[in-house]
Amino acid sequence: MKKNENKKKHPIFTFISILIILIFVIFLYGYYIEPYNLKIKEIPIYNKSLIKDYNGLKIAHFSDLHYGRTTNEKELKKIVNELNKLRPDIVIFTGDLFDSKKLAEDNAQLVTKYFNQIEANLAKYAIIGDYDTKYLPTYNTILENSSFTLLDNEANLIYYKSTTPINIIGLTDTSNIKDLYDNDYFNITIIHKPDDVSKLSNTKLVFAGHSLGGQIKIPFLGGIKKISGANKYLEEHYKIKDIDLYISNGLGTQDFSFRLFNTPSITLYRLYNS
Repeated sequence: MKKNENKKKHPIFTFISILIILIFVIFLYGYYIEPYNLKIKEIPIYNKSLIKDYNGLKIAHFSDLHYGRTTNEKELKKIVNELNKLRPDIVIFTGDLFDSKKLAEDNAQLVTKYFNQIEANLAKYAIIGDYDTKYLPTYNTILENSSFTLLDNEANLIYYKSTTPINIIGLTDTSNIKDLYDNDYFNITIIHKPDDVSKLSNTKLVFAGHSLGGQIKIPFLGGIKKISGANKYLEEHYKIKDIDLYISNGLGTQDFSFRLFNTPSITLYRLYNS
């Protein structure tokens, strides 16, 4: 009697083979596909403190480009096109344009070109991220030459279908900010690190970046890559007493060129009086 030459593989070897293939596919997806899979989110924000004249105000928020890693000229062009399709009233950039001084200097002219093409009906605002401090003069020049207003612990009044303004506050340092807030107006605060929200008061609405949504997300667990300044708050939205905190998912990658179940995104917010 002949022995059976087609012996069945042991189940454990089959499992290991499938696991290795799955890990390889996930790696390829997170490295080659997810970082370039731009998503546009639209979120309504309701706040009874907002005067009704500002109903429908559109704010486009993008953050953490980290240009030169996974964000290249092709991606930047796509980002600008998608931003302009939204026809925002206000555009805000919450920092971290490049990873290094060399990247900033080598790509300043190109990024200025595309940032200058970003359109907003009322204003374009930016703040300073932690990476931006490495090349601050270049960052300032890029913003100035592309019609962005840099809010470095500064406030700016903006009007929309009303003689009563809203107050936009951009913060770099949260240690002494009392004079920037006006209790007569609806205050919107722009910060880079979301954990700094714990230092804020007299504001109803806060926009932040920095966290990249955790960069890698595990189903039912959320973002897993916590960094200083985004240890407590790294997901899309939090309600903290009477403050609504919205955090951008970011557009680039930090530390390693990999995203998983965490699509780079631009968010369009529409404001309404509830």
